Amino acid sequence: MSPLALRSAFASPARLCRGLAFAAGLLWLPATVSAQRMVRQPEQVVSVSKGASVLIVNQTPLQRFSVGDPAVAEAVVVSPTEILVNGKTLGTTSLVLWDNTGTPRLYSIEVTADAPGLERYLSALMPEENISVSASGNSVTLSGNVKDPNSVARAIEVARSTGAVIVDNMVAPPAVQVLLQVRFAEISRTAAKDFDAAFNARNTDELRGNLSWEGNTVSEGLIRALVSSPGANIEAIIAASKSRGQFRSLAEPNLLTIPGKEAYFLAGGEFPFPTIQAGNQSGGITIVFKDFGIKLRFTPTITRSGAIRLKLAPEVSSLDFANGLVIQGFTIPTVLTRRAETEVELREGQHLAIAGLMDNNTVKNVTKIPILGDIPILGQFFRSTDAQQRRTELLVLVSPRLVQGTDTATPLPTEEPKDWEWDGSIGAPKTGPPAQH
Repeated sequence: MSPLALRSAFASPARLCRGLAFAAGLLWLPATVSAQRMVRQPEQVVSVSKGASVLIVNQTPLQRFSVGDPAVAEAVVVSPTEILVNGKTLGTTSLVLWDNTGTPRLYSIEVTADAPGLERYLSALMPEENISVSASGNSVTLSGNVKDPNSVARAIEVARSTGAVIVDNMVAPPAVQVLLQVRFAEISRTAAKDFDAAFNARNTDELRGNLSWEGNTVSEGLIRALVSSPGANIEAIIAASKSRGQFRSLAEPNLLTIPGKEAYFLAGGEFPFPTIQAGNQSGGITIVFKDFGIKLRFTPTITRSGAIRLKLAPEVSSLDFANGLVIQGFTIPTVLTRRAETEVELREGQHLAIAGLMDNNTVKNVTKIPILGDIPILGQFFRSTDAQQRRTELLVLVSPRLVQGTDTATPLPTEEPKDWEWDGSIGAPKTGPPAQH
């Protein structure tokens, strides 16, 4: 085209604008095509276990590659057409490969937990259970029908070692709970001998073992733990001791918990105890409240043989104002505490007794002649003082029971009442048609 023709073609301003727009479109078109080629969906999803490797083979020689998150996975070229991907941490990242034609290929790399290895380990650990394991991303799913409810917690604990998020889809029967029937009582020394005959005495250091123990005697005053003999009638001994006034019940709590979880009981109160603040030169006092009374902590576990293993920590404390401290006109009592801690295995229905926690009290009884006994100095000739020493022993009786949990609540009664109570009297309800209004 001659210069004259070119000038005539673009002489009009409108034609000039259209020509510039057409030229800009030609320049923008390759970039758009290239961008659309990069933002396509991944050609393949590659799953690799953490700590494992997977080999990707390309049809044409590779020129370069790029990993989105090198902390999740790393790529190593092993040949012109092969690249090795190593899983480092749980997660998802992307891998882009370019071959000699310049065409990119996008892969989605998922680094998961070793599901087959975890499933094999659970099968060897609990051969009686059928637990399936699947992994996706940073999560592990456990599924299957489980016979023992305790196996669910064990499987979840093992799966957490992989560092993944655990999804529990296992189906298990209702969990077995442990009901602990406890009695805190003070008994006389005479009644203590009756309980010694019904129990097999053992020192607390020897409680971890089987239940084929032989009875033996221990020296008086030592804290001892005793396990009931199979044919011992503990309830009959308690009833006989109560009738003679040798058994005084302090508390009888019933605690229910699941295996492996601690249960706590307190029957008492709190008392204010002043403490001096550290680093306070003005001598500031802070009031701290401390517990006193009857306390019990226990943690049960169920062994594979069906025995109940108990970790017990009973404690009985009381306030002693007679030997207290006087601070700024206030009497702060001391705390008299009797405490024991032990661990033992029992069968359902057996009794554990923790005894030997002695308490010596001296009671003074003053007898006097009215009026004359109150005369100063001379009144001592008209009154007498009698001191009696009372020795008691704290006895903690523990009996575990297994309670089967249930998923359904007990239905409430919906039948008509069989009697009516009005103003303290009980009578049968009237039958017949309702009254007409």
